[in-house]
Amino acid sequence: MALLRRDALVTGQLLRLVLLHTAWEVGSGQVSYSLPEESKHGTFVGRLAQDLGLEVSELVSRMFRMVSKGRGDYFEVNLQSGVLFVKSPVDREEVCGQSPLCAIDLEVIVDKPLRIFHVEVEIQDINDNAPAFPAPEKNLFILESRLPDSRFPLEGASDADIGINSLLTYKLSPNEYFSIDVKKNNEQRKSLVLLLKEHLDREETSVHHLLLTATDGGKPELTGTVQLVITVLDANDNAPVFNQSVYEVRLLENASNGTLIIKLNATDLDEGINKDISYSFTNSFNPNLRNMFSLDPNTGEVRFKGELDFENIRLYEIQIEATDKSTFPLTGHCTLVVEVLDVNDNAPELALTSLSLPVPEDAPPGTVVALISVSDRDSGDNGKVTCSIPPDLPFQLVSTFKNYHSLVLAEAVDRERVSEYKILVTARDEGAPSLSASSSILVPIADVNDNAPAFPQPVYTVFVKENNRPGAHLLSVSASDPDVRENAFVSYSVVERSVGEQQPVSSYISVHSESGHIYGLQPFDYEELQVLQFQVSARDAGFPSLCGNVTVQLFVLDENDNAPAVSPPGSGRGSPGPELVPLSAGAGHVVGKVRAVDADSGYNAWLRYEVQEAGAAGPFRVGVYSGEISTTRALEEADGPSQRLVILVKDHGEPALSATATVSLSLVESPQAVKWDSRQRVGSEGPLVDMNVSLTIAICSLSGLFVLVIVVYVGLRCHRGPEVMCGPGKATVVCSSEVGSWSYSQRQSRNLCVGEGTAKNDLMVFSPNFPNSAENGEKEKQQEMTPNLCGTLLRLVLLHTAWEVGSGQVRYSLPEESKHGTFVGRLAQDLGLEVSELVPRMFRMVSKGRGDYFEVNLQSGVLFVKSPVDREEVCGQSPLCAIDLEVIVDKPLRIFHVEVEIQDINDNAPVFPVNEKYLSIAESRLPDSRFPLEGAFDADIGTNSLLTYKLSSSEHFTFNVKSNDDNKKSLVLVLKKSLDREETPEHNLLLTATDGGKPELRGTIQLVITVLDANDNAPVFNQSVYKIRLFENAANGTLVIKLNATDLDEGSNKEVSYTFSSFVPPTGGDMFSLDLNTGEVRVKSRLDFEEINVYDIQVEAKDKGNPPLSGHCNIELEVLDVNDNTPELAVTSLSLPVPEDAPPGTVVALISVSDRDSGDNGKVTCSIPPDLPFQLVSTFKNYHSLVLAEAVDRERVSEYKILVTARDEGAPSLSASSSILVPIADVNDNAPAFPQPVYTVFVKENNRPGAHLLSVSASDPDVRENAFVSYSVVERSVGEQQPVSSYISVHSESGHIYGLQPFDYEELQVLQFQVSARDAGFPSLCGNVTVQLFVLDENDNAPAVSPPGSSRGSPGPELVPLSAGAGHVVGKVRAVDADSGYNAWLRYEVQEAGAAGPFRVGVYSGEISTTRALEEADGPSQRLVILVKDHGEPALSATATVSLSLVESPQAVKWDSRQRVGSEGPLVDLNVSLMIAICSLSGLFVLVIIVYVGLRCHPGPEVMCGPGKATVVCSSELGSWSYSQRQSRNLCVGEGTAKNDLMVFSPNVPHFAENREMEKQLVMASNVCGTVSDILLF
Repeated sequence: MALLRRDALVTGQLLRLVLLHTAWEVGSGQVSYSLPEESKHGTFVGRLAQDLGLEVSELVSRMFRMVSKGRGDYFEVNLQSGVLFVKSPVDREEVCGQSPLCAIDLEVIVDKPLRIFHVEVEIQDINDNAPAFPAPEKNLFILESRLPDSRFPLEGASDADIGINSLLTYKLSPNEYFSIDVKKNNEQRKSLVLLLKEHLDREETSVHHLLLTATDGGKPELTGTVQLVITVLDANDNAPVFNQSVYEVRLLENASNGTLIIKLNATDLDEGINKDISYSFTNSFNPNLRNMFSLDPNTGEVRFKGELDFENIRLYEIQIEATDKSTFPLTGHCTLVVEVLDVNDNAPELALTSLSLPVPEDAPPGTVVALISVSDRDSGDNGKVTCSIPPDLPFQLVSTFKNYHSLVLAEAVDRERVSEYKILVTARDEGAPSLSASSSILVPIADVNDNAPAFPQPVYTVFVKENNRPGAHLLSVSASDPDVRENAFVSYSVVERSVGEQQPVSSYISVHSESGHIYGLQPFDYEELQVLQFQVSARDAGFPSLCGNVTVQLFVLDENDNAPAVSPPGSGRGSPGPELVPLSAGAGHVVGKVRAVDADSGYNAWLRYEVQEAGAAGPFRVGVYSGEISTTRALEEADGPSQRLVILVKDHGEPALSATATVSLSLVESPQAVKWDSRQRVGSEGPLVDMNVSLTIAICSLSGLFVLVIVVYVGLRCHRGPEVMCGPGKATVVCSSEVGSWSYSQRQSRNLCVGEGTAKNDLMVFSPNFPNSAENGEKEKQQEMTPNLCGTLLRLVLLHTAWEVGSGQVRYSLPEESKHGTFVGRLAQDLGLEVSELVPRMFRMVSKGRGDYFEVNLQSGVLFVKSPVDREEVCGQSPLCAIDLEVIVDKPLRIFHVEVEIQDINDNAPVFPVNEKYLSIAESRLPDSRFPLEGAFDADIGTNSLLTYKLSSSEHFTFNVKSNDDNKKSLVLVLKKSLDREETPEHNLLLTATDGGKPELRGTIQLVITVLDANDNAPVFNQSVYKIRLFENAANGTLVIKLNATDLDEGSNKEVSYTFSSFVPPTGGDMFSLDLNTGEVRVKSRLDFEEINVYDIQVEAKDKGNPPLSGHCNIELEVLDVNDNTPELAVTSLSLPVPEDAPPGTVVALISVSDRDSGDNGKVTCSIPPDLPFQLVSTFKNYHSLVLAEAVDRERVSEYKILVTARDEGAPSLSASSSILVPIADVNDNAPAFPQPVYTVFVKENNRPGAHLLSVSASDPDVRENAFVSYSVVERSVGEQQPVSSYISVHSESGHIYGLQPFDYEELQVLQFQVSARDAGFPSLCGNVTVQLFVLDENDNAPAVSPPGSSRGSPGPELVPLSAGAGHVVGKVRAVDADSGYNAWLRYEVQEAGAAGPFRVGVYSGEISTTRALEEADGPSQRLVILVKDHGEPALSATATVSLSLVESPQAVKWDSRQRVGSEGPLVDLNVSLMIAICSLSGLFVLVIIVYVGLRCHPGPEVMCGPGKATVVCSSELGSWSYSQRQSRNLCVGEGTAKNDLMVFSPNVPHFAENREMEKQLVMASNVCGTVSDILLF
């Protein structure tokens, strides 16, 4: 059945869709109109409403609207008339460009129901656009060397119109040089070319102005123009030209570095870089001379940068070329002749050609000492030189030949006075300022043995101490000989003589023959010999030998070798005796005298007297040097009768020697005796006193005499005489006396003079301690002698005359290249020399720096050729060539000058600088262009060097030779005929130079002329149009094409670079890259067929000439489409939201799809998912409508997200999706519903009035006002006709239920009522729910105890037999509690447990029984107070008092018990009934739950489950059982929503707002039966 129902449903849906599509096709369509462009505002287009079948009156109500598809708001509809009119003018070119079909699509949309119509307005073209060129002015640059028929592409005009309105024709303004050529390619595309008809000449017309007019084919015709400004580019056909061909400049040779020589100026008629000129030296310019001059390449300034030297080069001929800066430059030439002017910058030069040294000191005046040549490289007065030497020399300069001088001896010389002469020879020129040069000649004087050895002093004095060691060195003598070598070698000897007793001197002393050391052969004894005088002879080794003598005085010095000798006292009287001293003698009285003598002399003989023991002298003393004994004071008797004095006598020698004398003194009272005694002694003392006085006088006399002699001698020596020579000396004076040698004094003797001899120290200054005083002498000062000037001048004049007679010059001539041995001349004979004298006179010949070309036969005196002479090598181009020779002979020294002239012969052929000369000439050079050449050089002179030139035959070149004012020839190569490099790239010519000698000699040079390319060929592509197809997905870098253009030129003119021309649209340049060198065109950016499907690219191939030429080609690139664009979806209109009661076929949205690709790639199909209550219906072209296919329910699905997919038919297919969110509008079709059918609430009794009991909530699946719910209580009567509203109230908005009064469990246990929920929709709907309110018992009633015995009618004690055993039931306490449950569950206990005795009470039964057997000791009675308590919170209680009497007779007890049985029956029956009722109710409640759960769990249609809670409470008389919480996994409901229909609760936790705890929610188990079983088991 279900399958049948589903098939019927599908069939119905398909039928509805077919009907809907048919109705849509009938209702939707397209209307087309046509309209000329630029129609004004308000122009009628058509009756749109009528044509669409719409009523004009419905346009507003159906919300008529019109939308233009991206073309602008050009049209408008009048809603009152339904007419379509123009809102703003339409420009067809702006809207559609060059498209042949131009239409504007409009969409008309109306609602109620939603429909769409398509309107197409075709825009027709009118001729409203004139042809337009890209720019009003076009600049072209054309080389003047371009040939006729050269073509230059132009960019044509464009016309925005189409069809015939865009067909253009071109016309060029009339001119004689250019025309327009229009060509069509295979696709009828026109290419515009400017054609050159005639040669251009920039110098004649540099700029051409032409007007190009384009006319379209419309009516009326419209035109556009462009101004062509054609600039003629220079072709470098003019070479630079100097304003002079030869520049002559004079420059001083001392010009400073950087001096400006000349500023050259060359002009070029060309322009630009062809006019820019660079100056340079030609290649033929000597590289060595490049360091001398600098040439600024830009200014043409020639400056001096090296050092000019007139003496080296006097004339510079510099070839300079001016080259323009073209790629193939042209050059102009000039010659700069720089003449160097001499300045006096060269000092004279001196050269010693011959020396005759040394000069003997006995050489006569006139002797030639040296030959001197002087020269000066300057010219004129600057080169005239005079030579001189200082005037105070014994030499003279004598001029001999030209600049030759002889240095001759003018007077006699003395080597001992001057051993050598340093002669400064000065040569000075006559320039201004004058320059000079000096040269020193050291002339040594040769020695002659003309001086005998001489001692420095005439007398040597030496002091020798006596007792000297034999062989000891005494002194050294030294003689000097002013001669040299053997003449100055001196040997010494002693001149023999007798001394004293005929003993020879040689027995005392000896002299060393070489050193002059004098040695003592034996000891000297001063006492025997005081002075030894002898002579020493000095002899030289010259020939003949000469000698000189010197006197040596040897003074023997005394040594202290003799002790003093004391004369015995009394020796003068004849008998010794004491000295008598009168006691009356006063102080100073001479008593006596000690006499002593020392054989030594001087200090050694100078004696000193003293008392040996000073303390024993008493009143006496002794004279230190006199020896006199005298009193020191007046004598006294106490001094005793006698005194004995020991006198010590010492000399002053080293060491001192002494002797002693004992003197006895007697003191007498009588002075007469003393006088007598003294008289007796006078005679004996006289001789000794006389001897001392004599010695003193003798010493003083000798000393005075010695000083006088010295003074006289010095005076005589210092007296000046003729030719006096003086020198320094020293003096030491020693004065001797008897007491010894006095102190030595050293002084300067400033004039120690000698006579005619040389300066000598003839007075020796000495000291006894320094005998060799001659070693300390100072050097002698020499005074120059004054010459006799008159005699000297006379001798020099005679010498010069003789020299002039003896010196002369001989000249010979000789052809160059003469062989070895060729006779030149009889030189000895011509010079007046004897052949036999040549060898002894040391004949020699010297060539002055020209090489050793000639030789003299000494046996014949003939001059002949030694080696061939090359005139060009020796003299170069000098017209006069001569070799100077100097002939020198000795004994006497004479010099002769010989000149050999070398004659030129024609032995040198003309020579060009190189064998091959390479010239580069641009093929654009015009005829008569001139190219300077460097001529040949002939080393010969005269007619031998006159050259003529001849060029080999050539149709393009000739030769021209010109002579300037100085008869200098300049060679020029002249171009006769234009060159063509493509025809002949190289020309080889032979240039021959012939000299004028006999025989003629020739020289040749090969001229290799390379024709330089002139860039007269533009690059040419192998195709003019390249057609390429390329997919639009080509990767970046994909090779499109490799272009190839060739150029017939060469070098840089042949090198081609590729570029896009300026005609390429910007998009084309951004899409492609072009390799400049290879011509490879590659994709640079992403191609897009949808944007541009055809590219027309113009490529230009340009060579690297100057200026460059270019060729052009077109690349027509067709872009092929690939499926690279996903379809695009656009929702143009939406009718949302959709009411849930909308019928099928309702239009929800209008969707347009598009794909930018073409063909199958652009065909798009549209779809939505199949399981939706919607359908896509195609309406017009790529338009679709989304319509409702079946009814919808908002409560089931509130909105639909519809994925609309558009997929094209490309390979691979591409798709695009768009989501449309379709909300469903609510309709009030659902009443409020509670989540459960019954609400159960437990409320404790005695509740607070107004307390919140519970909340009910109903939900309405509708929205907004349809879902707004208000609550109310359904009124009914409760109990005694009291309304429910008196018990409870419900809040209308929140559904909160409040209690209006307290509940009493004992009066009302359950309150059941209904709550109604009503929405605010229209019409409103409502729903009800039942609320069961259970009142829970509170422990508000205390237990009620039945009085004991009440069942018997009269109270009394309980009788207990004493024989009762343990467990015997005595009685029972009965109590009842009005509460229920725990609150009614009673507990019994004895209030005072200790007072119970042998009794106990049942905890829950209230029975009183014995705990043991009773005894008499328990007493006759017992009184028990039983406490009865319930289990409420808080617990309430009551007490009952039971009296027990113990009786011995069990009969009475039995009787009493039987009485009680009848009274207990009703109570037992009541309890049994209660237990049965409780069990029955519990079983019934469990059964109801099982059935209910079983029904709920039975599966039915559309079952919805949800979570809930469950709590089971089992009640009995004993109270409510414990609360258990478990999971209920499946609480199931029927067709309604999920509800909690089994509530889990606890009596102790009622739904009071004040005491609510957090409920724990549990999900019921899927097996409900098992869950219930668990609860029941619990």
